[in-house]
Amino acid sequence: MNKIKSLMFIVSLLFFGLVMGKTQVIEASTTSDRVLLVYDSQNDVRSDKKNVDALQRSLTSMNLQVKTVQQADYKKGMLNKNYLGVITMINWRQVGLINQNFVADRDKFSGIKLHIGENLTATEASQLGVKVKKIYQQQLILQSSDNQETLPFKQSITVITKKNAQSQQIGTLMTQQEDQKTYPFGYINGKQGYLPFFTHKGLSMIVQTQMIAQLFGKTGKFQPLLTISNVSPYSNLETLDKLSRFLYKMDIPFAISMTSVSENTGMKAFECFTAVLRNVENRGGVIFLQMPTVSSGSDTDGQILNRDFLTYIVSLARQQVFPVGVSAEGFWNQDKILRSNSLKYADHWLLLPDGQKVTYVNQDNNSQISKQSYFSMPATSLNNVKKSDTTTFPIPTSLSIPMPYTQKELEHVESEIKSLPLSWYDPVDSGLSSKISTETTSLQYNHGSYIVNGKVEEIRSASSNLNKQFSDGKPTSLFSNYFKVQGHILAVFFVIIMIILLIFIFIGQKVYWNRFRR
Repeated sequence: MNKIKSLMFIVSLLFFGLVMGKTQVIEASTTSDRVLLVYDSQNDVRSDKKNVDALQRSLTSMNLQVKTVQQADYKKGMLNKNYLGVITMINWRQVGLINQNFVADRDKFSGIKLHIGENLTATEASQLGVKVKKIYQQQLILQSSDNQETLPFKQSITVITKKNAQSQQIGTLMTQQEDQKTYPFGYINGKQGYLPFFTHKGLSMIVQTQMIAQLFGKTGKFQPLLTISNVSPYSNLETLDKLSRFLYKMDIPFAISMTSVSENTGMKAFECFTAVLRNVENRGGVIFLQMPTVSSGSDTDGQILNRDFLTYIVSLARQQVFPVGVSAEGFWNQDKILRSNSLKYADHWLLLPDGQKVTYVNQDNNSQISKQSYFSMPATSLNNVKKSDTTTFPIPTSLSIPMPYTQKELEHVESEIKSLPLSWYDPVDSGLSSKISTETTSLQYNHGSYIVNGKVEEIRSASSNLNKQFSDGKPTSLFSNYFKVQGHILAVFFVIIMIILLIFIFIGQKVYWNRFRR
């Protein structure tokens, strides 16, 4: 009966695909704001490329389309009136910005201008209406409202010593000397903005995004989305089930970022995986389908990725698992092939930090936007930031906690979540409305309801018998018990033989020594 239902479901999906015809790809709005980001260097030596990635993802969460250009690739005239603003990012002070074509175009540009890092030019300082100086070998304190963060040691930093009377200050830098001095952190004067540095974590990240959002007119207040990351069919499913039950009992809404498989979806193991995912859905959790690892050179036109993505959606939908969006590392939005064969199918994105290995297929650095993009950052990066149930974020933010694998790790995660006194984003109460559209399937989420091809779906409950639910599903051989018993008998037999041999050795040794005593 279940096979007949599954067959009927597949037929209905295929029929819907024929009716829909061409793939429905959700394009970014053509009226969205465009920003040019020019940086000096990724600074791979210190892994500061994470800062470039974090800046790109945060701008996407502000619904800003970003064209990213390394200064060496900037050509005269690239910065024009088609851009709302330009961001200069000094990511490696020893390199700095030396492309004079960009400097000249930036000086003449009349839109929004933001400078991040050192090497502030005299023209920029004049347009900002400030006087600056460079201070050396300092470990400053960042203060915002009643929050403080001790920053890493800085060899040098350019600070504002005199500001314009009409300017706005976001955050304060304080020295730790006896004659404590204070300087503005984020600074805005009309269309001009300045940040002395950019980092991808902690209080700094929150204050930076607040300042940039304000400069570009994208300010907002968002509750964080609790996200369990690194979930896959190879995770400890029993632990995942326990964690979702814990969050449900604590009345904490949450999301999971999970990868799927495109093969062996008819096996018992896949049924077990999707059964736990149904429990997640029934317990108030929402699911983001995470994109797989990219293999270098194996899919130059994206056909394999496109095929696998469609398989993911259909195979999951057959098991009543309905993702509300897609999740991917930030570099996917910087790649034409990766973006158009995955992200573009969904109108809600969860953008994760880039991992150690970044593999592009067709890098174009033209990041697009969706209806809503969540900027993901580790929950632990805010350990030293004061938090309460009134804490909000300036952009849609996901605070991620890695999937635990053992009971001990599960207990640690539960304790960590309990210690986060935050008011979490609730997809139901907040009226989350999302959509994923492919050739064969339309998945919608609306205020807690799942709609598949226009029909509301009720998620069936998974079995409560975990031992049975998480079994491998392999058939038991007719003689399996026979060979098991036979093995025990042989083990006992060899133990008896060993004992007898030891006894004979002991007796033989005794007889041997008695011969010499006579």
